[in-house]
Amino acid sequence: MQSKLYFLVGLLLVSAGAGIAQPGATGSALAVEHSVPFGTVPGKLLLLGDYLVFVDEQQLSASFVVPKSAVETLNAEGSEVTVQTREPVRNRSGQVNRLSFRVGSGADPAVVTGWYGSGSAVTTRGGSASPSATSSAGPGIYQAHHDHRIGECRGRLIVTSEQVSYESVSSISHSRRWEYRAIKEIKLSNPYEIEIEPFTGDTYKLRFDGAGMDPAAFKELVDRVTSARGK
Repeated sequence: MQSKLYFLVGLLLVSAGAGIAQPGATGSALAVEHSVPFGTVPGKLLLLGDYLVFVDEQQLSASFVVPKSAVETLNAEGSEVTVQTREPVRNRSGQVNRLSFRVGSGADPAVVTGWYGSGSAVTTRGGSASPSATSSAGPGIYQAHHDHRIGECRGRLIVTSEQVSYESVSSISHSRRWEYRAIKEIKLSNPYEIEIEPFTGDTYKLRFDGAGMDPAAFKELVDRVTSARGK
């Protein structure tokens, strides 16, 4: 019922011609394009209290609401905002757990990361990064690169409640995902270098760009690996 109330408030904001609000505002509205398998959908991304609302300007019935408590990770890189949810969200393409938005020209993605708070990581297209945050209740996203025999690729190490994954943005073939029970050993040589050795497959060594992984976050990661072995 509460989510429906926020959705109605969002529609009122849009119909009233709400503009782009600044970080910290009670209610913020940004013009965005929502990525779906067959293209992009224009709309408004509304940040209202503890709710993120996407208003589909072409099909209002395809609009959706995501409570902040249902967000597992939120990452902004340049004008791209990616949201990973704990539970499926229904958009035009069906039930999905990953939502991608491109913020319109002149808008600041910091509005979205500011709304989400400590669960977010922000980078610029130039590659600099603000500290990635990992808490005992949530995941972490770390900008990283993987050295090859010749050259390297860059991407993100994503830590969730179920797995660790490396998503390469420059060489998709080097992306990897490891469920915790599939990890034989994991090492943090220093805050900026992590090594993952699975039971099957190659050992992966990643170097963090910008902020590294603090000892508390690594301990939590090790605890998850250890716990998964006992299941």
